[in-house]
Amino acid sequence: MQDIQNEEDITTLVHAFYAKVEEDERLGHVFNEVADVDWDEHLPKMVDFWSKMLFRTERYKGRPFREHLPLPIERDDFGRWVGLFIETVDEHFEGNRADYAKELAVNIANSFSTRMAMDGKFDQNSED
Repeated sequence: MQDIQNEEDITTLVHAFYAKVEEDERLGHVFNEVADVDWDEHLPKMVDFWSKMLFRTERYKGRPFREHLPLPIERDDFGRWVGLFIETVDEHFEGNRADYAKELAVNIANSFSTRMAMDGKFDQNSED
């Protein structure tokens, strides 16, 4: 296996990862049924996002946190997301950039989880 080297590799990673997300019992529900994601539109955006993160391109201009805030995301969903991401990277790549991609995914998940908790997103779960 080789490291993530170019845009083609990012496309491979993103498409393989989101195929797993789409099939995941919990995450698939959030993406497919609640958010009703148009995968033909979403996947190129995610390729642009990871291109920006790994190669410092300027194609992605979105604000991903705000788009996720209204979704019925639970704390445990972040662990699922990271687990699938790391699994996908490990199936396709190895090397410094692959390791960096996994580290970024953990940091993104932690940041989103913390910000959602600060916004009171998970409060209703603690009142049950």
